[in-house]
Amino acid sequence: MMHKTFWKSFALLCCCTAFAAAQDRTLPAPDNDGFIYFTADNATVEPYSKKVNLTGNVTIIQKTPDGKKRTVTGENLTYDQENTTFTSVGPITLEDGQGGVLHGTNVTGNYTTKDFKAENLTTEYPPLRILGAKEISSKNGKQKLRHAEVTCCDCEDPHYTLSVGKLTVSPQKRVFGTNAVMRVDGVPILYLPVFWRSLDSQKPWTTYVDFTQSNHVGFGVLTSSVFKPILGLRPILNLDYYTQSGVGIGAGLTAVESPTLRGSAEYYFINDQNAKELELSDKKRWGLKGGYWWEIYDSSDHFNNESGALYQLQTQFRQVSDPYFNDSFFRSNPYIFMPDQETNLSVARQTRRTTLRVSYEEKDIFAWNKNEFMAEKRVLPEIKYMILPVNDPLLKLSHRFEVDFNNTSKLQYQNDRPNEEGPYQRQGHARWTAEKSFRLGYFTLMPSVFYDQKITFDDTHYNDKDAWVGRVGTDVNMQTRSLLGNTDFGYQFTKRLSTGTISSDSLSPDKGIERNHLYVNHYYRPTLHTHVKLGAGFNLSDYTYDLTDGFGREITWEHLKERIEPFLAEWGYNSPDGTINFFIQDQYDLIKKNLNFIAQSNFNIKGQILGLGLNNFADYTDPGSRYTTNADRYTVTTTLGLRPPNQKWKLDLGIDASFFRGSVIGFNKMARLVHDFHDARLDLTVRHRNDNLSFALRFTILCGAKNRNKAQLPEDTYWYPWRQEGDLRD
Repeated sequence: MMHKTFWKSFALLCCCTAFAAAQDRTLPAPDNDGFIYFTADNATVEPYSKKVNLTGNVTIIQKTPDGKKRTVTGENLTYDQENTTFTSVGPITLEDGQGGVLHGTNVTGNYTTKDFKAENLTTEYPPLRILGAKEISSKNGKQKLRHAEVTCCDCEDPHYTLSVGKLTVSPQKRVFGTNAVMRVDGVPILYLPVFWRSLDSQKPWTTYVDFTQSNHVGFGVLTSSVFKPILGLRPILNLDYYTQSGVGIGAGLTAVESPTLRGSAEYYFINDQNAKELELSDKKRWGLKGGYWWEIYDSSDHFNNESGALYQLQTQFRQVSDPYFNDSFFRSNPYIFMPDQETNLSVARQTRRTTLRVSYEEKDIFAWNKNEFMAEKRVLPEIKYMILPVNDPLLKLSHRFEVDFNNTSKLQYQNDRPNEEGPYQRQGHARWTAEKSFRLGYFTLMPSVFYDQKITFDDTHYNDKDAWVGRVGTDVNMQTRSLLGNTDFGYQFTKRLSTGTISSDSLSPDKGIERNHLYVNHYYRPTLHTHVKLGAGFNLSDYTYDLTDGFGREITWEHLKERIEPFLAEWGYNSPDGTINFFIQDQYDLIKKNLNFIAQSNFNIKGQILGLGLNNFADYTDPGSRYTTNADRYTVTTTLGLRPPNQKWKLDLGIDASFFRGSVIGFNKMARLVHDFHDARLDLTVRHRNDNLSFALRFTILCGAKNRNKAQLPEDTYWYPWRQEGDLRD
């Protein structure tokens, strides 16, 4: 460090002075590479005791061979060669010639052991600045400061300081302090019993500390340690403490974004001592969330090499121990209540002609009657192989072939309630499709036919025999383009054959006709920033299945509106300058009325942000999770972002509420204040959600304005898909 160099300079000077006294006070001439000289009002030399004392306006200057100039100034400096010690009474200043300055008083030290003591010290341990320390002592290379005031703000008058009772410094390695009080503009805002920071520019990890409070878990101190990347993944460790819930631990892996690897994952576990508040039977609560995409190997040179192949892995998972876990510990997560969870993993091999995919998939629902998650559907494995379209030279048709195999387990119900997870059922499936397009004036006609074959091995519904079921069908589409957009008119028909035969299935209630309808879709995009989509259909079948409950029923021609399928209308707009964007979608059924209405808009008005959302869904209750929607319930979401010009603060506000049968229920209210200092940021979030009031606080120190951009990299923090910029870990 800087002051160690000065001690060496001072000792070298004293050696030269003693040598001069022994040689009739004749000093050697300095060479051309470097030299040391001093000036003082008085100089006293004691040849026999080998002491040198300089007093009054003492200045020592060292010029090193590399051209650097170091300076020591003081009032009373004494060198004791016999005891290898030096003493400075009164103030002393050391300048390293590179901008570093050390101020202190009453310095004593041993230049052989490098141990020293000083009072009223100011110095630097980049990027930290010691604004003042009552006392400093150094022994065996470790320095201890008492009653020190520390900052890494590079303003002359720093915005924030840390008053530390005791600070231990290992130069260029780390600092460790106890009993620290953080002050912002002189106002105490935080007490830290322990303070630690790395001084290594290549520090192995960075620890973030957040403070939260929630009625469910109590006051919490959350720590997140982000480590250096290992094999393209940045490990993260979490260690938290909640006054009501206890100690929580977590881990994460975030990919350093690259062309071949993306994604993140997070796992959290806590033995929740306050689980009884939510009437949970198990205190062991956990959550797992994330997903990755990985390009394992590419020998196709992005499909430019016909004989090469691209290998990819993709996974996505969202699991919790109970439906309320996210609302307790991941409160910036949109899933207040999570009635289902999903897991999937796939490996794919793709060439210019074929695609092979092997996957695992599971979807769980929360069964209220059993108070646990149960697998609604589990597929292990599913193997799909597809040959990309090929043209035959004889009929000029385009042919597609698909083959797949799956081993699937489905949830069994009893009295409309989940009962048990069913046994695995193996199925094989193959499909051939032939199609051809024709240009007919202003129209493009594309008819296609297909044959679909499925085999269910050891089918319990077929006397434990292999059940072969074939399907034939057609899809005829006619498209026209005009100034008003693209319009598709089509007809789709699917006929199921009798099990084990190639004859029609005439015994089933639907007579084997699974699909028989007309459809029309219109897509209009007048500009790159606007689109309109309209759709409708007409059911020609005499038997249909309800999409909500799966029950079948007959339909007649007496009431045509029973055959008219739901109307779809959609409108989206994104302004070129990004100041306005909105999306509106509605599905309407002539019998069930409105099925769903979704609207979301965002406006940026002179830097101020306004977001409005509205949705409404038809009456429906999921039989497993009991999740309910109501036709007379309207949910409104609002966001307001205040960004005053030329100010260092911003405020985000949000209120989400539902209007239901004359009552207004506000289920999510949020306010976030962000204040930027010169090289620091204060984040405070207050949230009232699901009858739970909570807050989260973070003070981010960037240690110099030049580090501001570096601190915002997603992989350097604990970023996950559900968290937006500025969200705290709560």
